[in-house]
Order: sequence, then C-alpha cells, then structure tokens
Amino acid sequence: MSSKKGKGKTSQILIQPTGKGPDAYKDVDWKTMSDDEARAMEKEQSLAWKILTNSQVHTLMGLEVEEVEKSLSEMLTVPSYTTDLKEATLLDYYTSAFWWAKEEGFDAQQISGFFTVVSTLMANVKDNMTAAENLAELRKMMVGVGTNVDEANGGLDFLTLKQAKLISSFLETTLFQHYSLYHFLHHGEREEQIVCTDLCVETLPPAAMPYPAPLDEGVDEAAYLKHIAPPPQEMKEEEVGDEKIDEKVVEIAGDPQNDKEVEGDETKDVLAGVTVEEVQTVFDKVAKEMFAGLQDEIALKLKEREADIITRINRIHRIAET
Repeated sequence: MSSKKGKGKTSQILIQPTGKGPDAYKDVDWKTMSDDEARAMEKEQSLAWKILTNSQVHTLMGLEVEEVEKSLSEMLTVPSYTTDLKEATLLDYYTSAFWWAKEEGFDAQQISGFFTVVSTLMANVKDNMTAAENLAELRKMMVGVGTNVDEANGGLDFLTLKQAKLISSFLETTLFQHYSLYHFLHHGEREEQIVCTDLCVETLPPAAMPYPAPLDEGVDEAAYLKHIAPPPQEMKEEEVGDEKIDEKVVEIAGDPQNDKEVEGDETKDVLAGVTVEEVQTVFDKVAKEMFAGLQDEIALKLKEREADIITRINRIHRIAET
C-alpha cells in the first residue's frame, strides 16, 4: 500500500490500498487508526464506516450483548426502545446482526460494512420495497466479492467469498424469510389498546357522630392533642343564652337540699319572674336533647340503606358487562 503525508502535518493521512480484495487490508491495524484515517484507507465506493465508525465498532466489540444493545440505541438514535415496539424490534435485529458478525470473527472493517448492508436493507423495507427488489439490491452490493476486478465493485470487496456466503445465509434466515413481518412493522396500523383497572378505595368516615374519633392509646398525648384531637369549639350564643336561663331558673327555684319547709302562705311562685320567651327557649332545648339520639339513629339507617342500594347497583353493572 502507498501513503502520502503533507509536509509538517501528521493529523491528516491519506493511505490507499494497492492490493486486491481482502488481501489489500491484511496488514492494517484498525485499532491504532482514528476514524478519519480509517475512512482514508477505503476506496470511494466502499460500504465500510457508513453507519458505524471505526472507533464505535471497536467500542462495541469490547462489550457484552446487553451493553451492545444499550450503546447501539444511543448510536442509532432509538431512545424509546423500552416502550416502542417498532424501535425495540429494529434495535433487537441490529444487535443480533452485530453480535453474529463478531462471533464469526469479522474484523472492524468487515463488521462495519456488514452493518451498512443490514441497515440499507431494513431502510428499503421501510421505503415499501418488495422482497425481490430488496434481494436485487443485496446482489448489487455483493458484486466484486471474491474477485480482483476493481471496476465491478459493490463496496464489499474486503469480504472473502466464505464471509459473503455466511452473510447471505444470515440475511435469508433472519430477514427475507420474515419479510412480511418486517413490512407490517413499518406499514401496518396497529390498534391502540387502553388497559384500565377499577380500584375501589375505602376511606375512614369523619370523626363525628355516630362514628367516634380514632383511638389515641397508640400515640403520645402531645401528638394526639396537636395533630389528631379536634379543635375546641367556641361556645355559641344560643348555648350561652341557655346557660343563663338555667342559672336564672336555679336562682328562682333555689337549692332543694337547703330549702326548708314553709307554709302555703309563704310559698313563692318559682315561675313568677320567668317570661314566655324564656319558657319557650327551655322547652326547645329540652326537645333538642331528647330527639338528638333519634336523629342520629335515623341518619345511620339512611347511610346503611344508601350503601346497600349502591352495592346492588354495582352488582347489576357487573352482571350486565359479563
């Protein structure tokens, strides 16, 4: 092979192979070359380094298969392969193709050229090309393999005839035998399915009658008073008025334990100083206290009846859906 270097420059090296076929590159150490130097080594129509560069291929060759898949997703820009079926399928195929070439002992140049072939054929499927047309494109790329004629070169002259046969067999079993599936992957319309689950969440009833407040034995008293205990309610004006009326009635009636027996002429009318409005207020208060328990009981029965009706309605819905 011949090489040309500019005077005083070492960053750009132009190297051209002088041999024919794979023998032209047998003495090349691809690991020591940069990406620009590797491209300068190739012929104009070569398919190497089109998709994967020299440095990328060597990086992938040193990884395990799971790491290869993750790295290829970044190199090929398929970030949604974990949630997108199309991207996941393509990435899986590219990963298997790269790993197969590595296991067959291909060097960096041959792996890069083979990956270009795989990517081109898959792009043709996306462009709605038929299997026969795509197979013809593969044959064009394979022209010149195993020969020493530079004019008839499809870009894969660095492959041996044995490697070309292995690639043809691999593509036949992995791509062309499942061509309809890959065509449907790119062009088929898939129905979007929405999966949902009904979740019934039961919450605690409010800490009001007839439901008592939560037990406080399991927490400190300070924490209970600060976070759990209901705030003290201010005394309403109506209750204040009732207490004043009760005190007034007690003052008028006197303490029964300290009262002494008096004769009928000295007996005082305990209600002499009480107005009609005050008597009505006392009767209203007594009535509220008497009927408070009855109201709570009726409210509890109404809630139980409501829960029973809701349960029956849900049962009817489930039977209708089945």
